[in-house]
Amino acid sequence: MCNLILALLIFVLGLSSLEVLAQPFHTLVTSLHKDPNTSLHTVTLTLNPSEQYLVDLDAPFIWNRCDFPQPMVSFDDPECSTARNYISPLCPEANNTYGYSCYITPVNPITGSCAPSYLSGNVLTVYWTAGRSLSTYRIQYFNRYVSCAPSSLLQSLPAQAIGVASLSWSTLSLLYQFTPFFLDVAKKFSICLSSSSDDQGVIFFGDGPYYIEPPANFDASSVLSYTPLIKNPTTLGYFINVTGISIDQQAISVPANAFALDFNGGVKLSTTVPYTTLRRDIYSVFISEFKKALKGIPRGKRMSPLDFCFKTNITQEKKDESIPQIDLVLGDGGHWTIHESNLLKQVNDDVACLAFVDGGDSAEHAVVIGTYQMENIMLQFDLVQSRLGFSSSLSSFGSSCGNFDFTVRP
Repeated sequence: MCNLILALLIFVLGLSSLEVLAQPFHTLVTSLHKDPNTSLHTVTLTLNPSEQYLVDLDAPFIWNRCDFPQPMVSFDDPECSTARNYISPLCPEANNTYGYSCYITPVNPITGSCAPSYLSGNVLTVYWTAGRSLSTYRIQYFNRYVSCAPSSLLQSLPAQAIGVASLSWSTLSLLYQFTPFFLDVAKKFSICLSSSSDDQGVIFFGDGPYYIEPPANFDASSVLSYTPLIKNPTTLGYFINVTGISIDQQAISVPANAFALDFNGGVKLSTTVPYTTLRRDIYSVFISEFKKALKGIPRGKRMSPLDFCFKTNITQEKKDESIPQIDLVLGDGGHWTIHESNLLKQVNDDVACLAFVDGGDSAEHAVVIGTYQMENIMLQFDLVQSRLGFSSSLSSFGSSCGNFDFTVRP
């Protein structure tokens, strides 16, 4: 019996610090950061705030730069098989002919480059929260499954990024590695991406409340609408059932199945694409109808990669009255209204651009919802009920994603 208890204790210590054993909370939290140069978002997973991981809703596993050798996972570990199932067909096959380690190929989601490496055990750190701030209980997960990667794989990532954090359906993602059987944390995560590089966004693992104050007692989990999440058997990312796009409540004219997953790649959410991208047949109709609805505001100079720009050196009253409302029409009868702050990007004092990109004729997906359209709203990915919770812009509640209190409080 003593040996059994000792073995159990060693197992628990291998997963997390002793601080978890006394915690009274059910939600984990850490900070998100917007990089001013790439507009990509990173997450804090270490005690060193200068070390960040790029947030990726598609990645099969977590990887980081290895400045020195890390403990290697054996090739006969069950999670090795899981990781190797996710090797990209575009990457060279990672074989296990060199000893007994688990060799895989981490991928840079921005450049598409990959490099043979090995699966290792690493330490990841987050805090417990009651929803309002950081608690004094910190949890350090030891021996989490993280792939090593060479420094060359960091090209085009934010300067502070040391790797990529998976938030996909994968069982090697952060969510699954943060919710082992002895922790009472629901298998759901909620991201609130800040629209400013000066303010920290926030990610929660588990149920709310999610207090984003001020205003006082504003719980962002209480203002969520829901729509089903769809699994695509060819990818680990998240899809939703969009059936159309409306401008000022008038549907644009595209074929009925233009957004269908089975026929045209579906509608995907991505944290590695800065702006929402539409396949060209949808984009051309969308832009044409948007121009008609813009009520005569003069065009401005194109600011790549954004094609449709217009002048904003007009009275604010005229501008507010002229910007049409854009909705993603959802298959369950709901709609996702894109707030003006997520619709237009002010590129200088005189010009704003529609923050949507032409994906071309051969785009893999009908629509990829990018980070600009996700900023300053709360998004909850519930993997148990397979649903996406989404709020309207938090500015309509007098708040923002930069309002979470990251002070450590008892």
